[in-house]
Amino acid sequence: MTDSVIEKPTSVIKVASDKLFPQLIVGLLIVITGIAMIPNIIGLGVMLIIFYFVNSSIEVIRIHPKYSEVKLAIIRPRWLILDRSVESADVDGKNLLLKVNEEDKQVIRKIPLNPFTEDDQKSIIKYYQAHAKNNAKK
Repeated sequence: MTDSVIEKPTSVIKVASDKLFPQLIVGLLIVITGIAMIPNIIGLGVMLIIFYFVNSSIEVIRIHPKYSEVKLAIIRPRWLILDRSVESADVDGKNLLLKVNEEDKQVIRKIPLNPFTEDDQKSIIKYYQAHAKNNAKK
């Protein structure tokens, strides 16, 4: 038996439910319209409703003591971002641009800030900028 320890995140940030709610409403309206008038569009409405529940359950950013994980969509891979590898964190419009060192290469990671609440946006920006500032001192 192995003695591996599963580390729990110190903070988890999900998509703001008020940003996803219109998707649920549109899905329900399409299903109702499909039942009443055009049966061919019921599938689209059901798909939007399913996407609402899937997107609301995704943990977009998990913050651990020494690293963070970012998963922007259900079909995209999760990015592992080590705290010591963050070189800069700049806000460009509605996106956070992270310059990260991965295997001796500089990679730019783009995190959209639109799906999050104002408080979550501020905490994400503060977290990554603090690590970038700390790493610049070294």
